[in-house]
Amino acid sequence: MSNKEIIKNLRDDKKYYGEYGKQWLSNSDVYKLLYDEHQYGCKTKVSDKMIRGSYFHTLCLEPKKKDNYLIWDQTDVRGKAYKEFLINNDLDIALTRKEADQVEEQVEWFLDKNNPKTNGNSIGNKTVFEYITDKNKKTELPGIETLFSVQMKGKADLISNGGGEGDSIIIDYKTTDNVARFPQAVRYDSSYDTQAFIYQSIFKLPLVFIVIGNNKKIMKDGTKYYEIGVHASTDEVLLRGKQRTQEAVYRYLQWKDGTRDIKTQIYSTILT
Repeated sequence: MSNKEIIKNLRDDKKYYGEYGKQWLSNSDVYKLLYDEHQYGCKTKVSDKMIRGSYFHTLCLEPKKKDNYLIWDQTDVRGKAYKEFLINNDLDIALTRKEADQVEEQVEWFLDKNNPKTNGNSIGNKTVFEYITDKNKKTELPGIETLFSVQMKGKADLISNGGGEGDSIIIDYKTTDNVARFPQAVRYDSSYDTQAFIYQSIFKLPLVFIVIGNNKKIMKDGTKYYEIGVHASTDEVLLRGKQRTQEAVYRYLQWKDGTRDIKTQIYSTILT
């Protein structure tokens, strides 16, 4: 099968995240192999933060898929009726109407053409707003690449050159309760450095994280805003991501040949 046919197949979320897509390692697999190895190969249970982030991405990047989300609009309480709703629809979790409204308000503010944060800050010589609203941008674009002798996949949120001429970049959206802590998360307790390395290797373009706060805030004059961070992937991040990806692949290959036994593993770090 040609790469073009593979990419076409991977555009289908059911194939990308289903059995077909398991032919390739993803950054999520890398995270589990590095930080939660006992759960490698297990289904990830969708959390409240994950579904809110997913809804944000969909509204920004693929708004036509908004109706794919089942919203619990009976009550704000996740009680017995809500749990029955999940069982009947084979869901781990569902957004309440209140939560969905909050995300929709967040997205509306983020994409507003008069947003001072996206218009007043730049990536290179173009504003953040120009990049995220580029009419020729590509969204949710899958790609594959061989890294350390293993096939890997990734799906870029957004590839844009900000409109007109200029080099394109990968933009990856992250939603968080703590925008200011994002650089520490990249360094110490996330898979963002490996994602930067894997995605830049796949798409041959620089990756920039745009981080959007989940908490609506109000200025003294009544202006509504959400915190935003814009972070390019530095050489240091990419090198660390490469090293960590290589370690994850090493563990994966041990899994495949049956030489890795994790059932006796415990945490035994010397405390300092």
